[in-house]
Parts: sequence; C-alpha cells; structure tokens
Amino acid sequence: MVTKELLDPLRNFQDSLRAELDLIWAAHSAVGLKGYMALYTDATQHPWRSKHAGDHLWFGPKDTDKIVRHIEQLYGEGELPNSTPLLNPLVHEKMTDGSYKPIGSGIFWSTAFVLGIARMKQEQQDRLTGLGALSDHFHRGENKQAGLKMLAFSNKKLEPKYDGRTVAGCRELYELTDIHSDDYWPYYPLSGLNYLCIHGMYTHPDIHSLLPEEERKLSPKELVRIHQIDVQKVIDANTCWNAYDHHNTLYHRFGQDVKDIPHNNKFYDLCARDLQLFDRTGPMRIGAEETFEFVVPGYIPRGAVTLLPAAGGTGKSSVAHQLCVLASIDWEKDEPKPVWLGQPINTDVCTGICIYFSGEDGPAIINARGALFDPEGRAKRLQFHRTEFIDKEITFAEYLKGLMKMPDVSIVVIDPARKYLDGDENDADSVSRFFEAIEEFAIRKNAAMVVCHHLQKGAHPTNSREVLDELRGSQVFIDRPRVVLGMCRDDKYTVVGLSKCNIPPNLGMIQEERVFARNPQNLHLIWLPGEKGIRRQNLSAQEIEQIEMEAFKAQLKPKPE
Repeated sequence: MVTKELLDPLRNFQDSLRAELDLIWAAHSAVGLKGYMALYTDATQHPWRSKHAGDHLWFGPKDTDKIVRHIEQLYGEGELPNSTPLLNPLVHEKMTDGSYKPIGSGIFWSTAFVLGIARMKQEQQDRLTGLGALSDHFHRGENKQAGLKMLAFSNKKLEPKYDGRTVAGCRELYELTDIHSDDYWPYYPLSGLNYLCIHGMYTHPDIHSLLPEEERKLSPKELVRIHQIDVQKVIDANTCWNAYDHHNTLYHRFGQDVKDIPHNNKFYDLCARDLQLFDRTGPMRIGAEETFEFVVPGYIPRGAVTLLPAAGGTGKSSVAHQLCVLASIDWEKDEPKPVWLGQPINTDVCTGICIYFSGEDGPAIINARGALFDPEGRAKRLQFHRTEFIDKEITFAEYLKGLMKMPDVSIVVIDPARKYLDGDENDADSVSRFFEAIEEFAIRKNAAMVVCHHLQKGAHPTNSREVLDELRGSQVFIDRPRVVLGMCRDDKYTVVGLSKCNIPPNLGMIQEERVFARNPQNLHLIWLPGEKGIRRQNLSAQEIEQIEMEAFKAQLKPKPE
C-alpha cells in the first residue's frame, strides 16, 4: 500500500499508479465497499487503439504490485505499438460461478478531451472546482490544456448505472465541462500513461496534480475524508447548467438550486433574455434577505467582502488572525461559542478551510501570535499563505482561482490589501481588478473575505466614520466592500464600528461603536461591560422610533384655523 511518503512529487509512473489505485480503494472503503476492480483494454479499436485488445484482469486492494507489473508489460514503457489499459473503477463482487457483479463505487469520474484545434476556457474547469470535484488537464503534444481528468469522492455508496460501467455523477461531470467528446466520458484513463485514441495521444502526467500542493503528503484515507462530496450537488448543478442553456454567466448568477429554475427562467424571459435588464429587476433580490448568513453576526457576512481598515499599531492584524484561528477550530457541541469582538462566531457555517494571506508578518510573528490565540493547537483548518505577487508571473486573481478547488472555504483574510494588488493602490483599475477577484471567490465559495487595509500616514481617527475618510488609495476601497469595519484608538481603548454597511439593519448589523480593552497577555480585545462598552455617535433605534412617533402624533393634531 502507498504511504504518505509516496504522495511526494513523482519519480516514475509506477509510483503514480500505486498512489492512484490506493486513493480509489480508500474512497471505496470509506463508503463500506470491498471487492474487485478491473483493468482492461477495449475489445475494439474505437475509440482506443490497443495492440492487445480485449485484455482483462480482476484485482483487489492487495494486488497493486501485480497490477503495476501487468500494466508495464502491456504498456511497454510507452513505445508504440502498445496497449494502454483502462480502469473500471466499479467495485465488483465475485460470484460462485466465477463471474463478477458490479455492486457500487465510492467515486464518480469522467473524461473530456478537447478535439482538433479547440482550446479550453478556464470557466470549464471552474464549474467543477466550485462543486468540490478534483480535476486537472490532459496533455496532447504541446497542448497542455487538451481536456480534463475528473475525479470526485462520494460521501455515500453509489449504485451502478444500467450500463454497468458508470454511476450517478459521471455523465453530469462531463456535461458541466461543456467539452464535446462523447466517445470518452465514461472511461477512466490512469495517470502517468499515454493513451492513443482515434483523436490523438492524450496523457494526464501526474495524479498528484489533482490535489492542492499542501495536501500531497497526506494519506489516501485523509485525502478522501477531506474531499468527499454529495453527488446530488453535482447532479443539481448540471440540471441548472442545462436549464440555463449552458450560459456560464446565468449559471453563476442564478446559482445551483433546482427549485429556482422556473422562477429564474420566467423573469429572464420577461426581460428579453438580457442580463443587464434582468439585473435591474426585482427577482434577483427575492429571498436574498431571508437567506443572508454571517460568519460573525452583525459584522462579517458570508459571500461578501468586508474591509478592516485601521492605523498602524491598532491591532487589525491580530484581530483578523484571531478570527481565522477561532473559525478553524472544531468546537464541541457542549462548548460555548467562541466570541470575536463581543459577538459569538457562527460555528455552524465555519466548517471549511480558513485562509490567512500574511503579506507583512513572517512565521515568527504568526507562530507567536497563533500560540496566544490557540495555546492547545486546535486550529487544524487554518491555512497560511505568504506569497507575494508583485513582479510575479502569476497574479493574485490567478492564485485565487487555484484555491477554488478546495470544496469548503469559510474565511479568507488578506493582510494587507496593498501586498496583493497587481499595481498601485491609488490606481482605480488595479484596485478594481483586486476586488473583482475576491468578490468572485466570495460568491463562488460563499466565503467571508476580510481585507485588512492601512490608513493614510499620520491619520488619527476618533471614530469609525472618520476611519472611512482616512483610507489610503483609490475610492474603490470605499465603494466595493459590502461592509467596512473601522478600528481606531481612544487612549488605552480600541473602538470598533461600522464605517460603511450595505446590509439592512434589520438583519442584525451592529449599529453602535463598541469599546474594547486589550489584554496584553493574549492580545484579546475584551468588550467593556454595560454602557462603558458602547459609544453612540448617532441616535439609537429606540430614540429614532420615539421621534418618529412624536412626529406622527403631531400630524394628527388639528391645525389652528
């Protein structure tokens, strides 16, 4: 069996085969399946070319070495003519008469080849990434994006389809790519091998490239556990994809809830199937308030961008880091909910990876601060990135697209914004591209995006509203975030409040400024009790209601003649 060490970068295709087979067996085992898989070559020469057509070999989880030797014999180290065997991933039961009966699968898969001179679009792979399916490109000659190898781990046993060689989800994965190669979608080509077919030679070079780099040393069992998904999510997404006429923009704007299809199509038709006209009408807002969710009620919404600006030394990095730590701990049901800035964190929606982009603080500071926030080391879902993107070939937007393959991301903290721009922070176009990228990630992953940002040099705001006036850089920093949560100092205290909010107050947004004392021992901000903890720059809701009532009563009084 393949150990963790074999999930390091490959040295040869034998290691790739062992790792891939062990991953698939781990997925089958995770849903309670035991039995046999088959290695085979097609009996015909369509669509796969084989020197030894009709070859067939059954094997179990302990037969991996035998299977690898068999592949080597057929494959002939890639020298043509040869036979490149395919995998039948279905688990089979061996019957008393020596035959094999398909009983199910712990994976679903698909293969899509780009044919001729066609080229792939990034959105074709992105639709899979957003659902939690793993995918990576096939190569054909110099074309390194000649199709997609698709693999998804199911969280339940999948029954064989009527064809006896696929399960639910296989066809749906293929259709979601919108790559037209009907001859190939049911097959499972193994990684590391060249497959000659009627449309050329295709290769997926490395099974590990389906995985995020930081996961490649994990065991097959751990990888399966991390990436298991519900096949119904993929089926529903494909239903929506077809219902919205394979229109990528519609698919993302409408979402993947099949119950919404009649409603969405009705109003889209009424708007002459014009997206700009549709965006100006009411249907997109129907139900939005009822389904709005928060990572931190009143402060940090899901699926949106929150800007966290403050002057240097106010503690914004510590506050953002603490949020990531608390949200990445698996809290027991009987434990009190963790509190951030006086608000309980909604741990029900914090089940995925929490990402912290640290552009200024190095490992020494991060580790020291993390030890204060998490002395027991429970934050297992916290992921750090220190990559800088100035003068690099890859942009921050492209880097975020790579992170979309993770099935569940709860929070992304970007600290600070200027380290991740592809230009100057005063350039509106550069800042707009930055926000477009993080807004897309927020919407696609329903993640809370928290962006730390600096104030102008010498700024000393006295309240959260003044924080907004002192922001560095382009006006875009004010216009694009849904929430701006300003921080400032008041002598020995820290004040936090909404500088800007595009969320209705009836959804529980915190209207008042809060006053906190910092504990220097653990860097926690402690909300002061009672009236000491609240600074009211504006009228309270009760005061406004009283004024409104008095105005209404005044209107009822008879006017003097």
